[in-house]
Amino acid sequence: MNTFTETTNTASTWGLYEQMRPQEIEAIQEKTPIAYLPWGAIEYHGNHNPTGLDSIKAFNLCKDLAEKNGGLVFPVVNLAANLIKSYPGVNFPKHSIEFSENLIRLVCEEYLEQLVAQGFKIVVLLSGHAGEPHLTILKTVAEEFNNKYPDKRFWALAEFDILPNDLLVANHSAIGETSLQLFYAPETVDLETLPKDRLITLELDAVSGDDPRLATIALGEQIVTSFVKNGSIIIEELKQKYL
Repeated sequence: MNTFTETTNTASTWGLYEQMRPQEIEAIQEKTPIAYLPWGAIEYHGNHNPTGLDSIKAFNLCKDLAEKNGGLVFPVVNLAANLIKSYPGVNFPKHSIEFSENLIRLVCEEYLEQLVAQGFKIVVLLSGHAGEPHLTILKTVAEEFNNKYPDKRFWALAEFDILPNDLLVANHSAIGETSLQLFYAPETVDLETLPKDRLITLELDAVSGDDPRLATIALGEQIVTSFVKNGSIIIEELKQKYL
């Protein structure tokens, strides 16, 4: 598995919440009360990618942000609505675990309330799944919490929200997501399962976006580098205002 290697801010400390003892958590939180909440999905991503792609991507991007900016990374929330299994015009009923939009809203509300109670002042909610209205629900709840707790900041996003369109756009198991997966967990990707003699389609291959056969580790690294750079600028601005 590749890890992002840009020089980190050694003055910051970070950690994986569920792997730390209370005193370790509190030491980090006292210095940098930022929570990173990766929000994933168990969803069919074709034969060439794992069902946990959204979760793997969200967790690792959060981890890279935390290493750069400090804070605590929470376990992935593997709950998602609006998966490919219910997308009109396609027939991929297996390998996706789908939940209701109402449940997504409820879990998000309760999770953010718990993070408030735990004393976090900035919450970064990164959704690896961009199905709609799943993503909009998370962003809406975050904005409601910004209004409810004006002394704190809740930032919900998908990775492509802070990247130029010529680098990454919303896609499903296409070149962008596949390149990220190749960067973070190349052993889970098998491009040889994709057909070589025809166009890649949503209906046949569960791919929405540009051809995943062109995916590379180098492109994945470029996406990660740009994401961490742009995300860190925003987090630094939030630190100045809310910490």
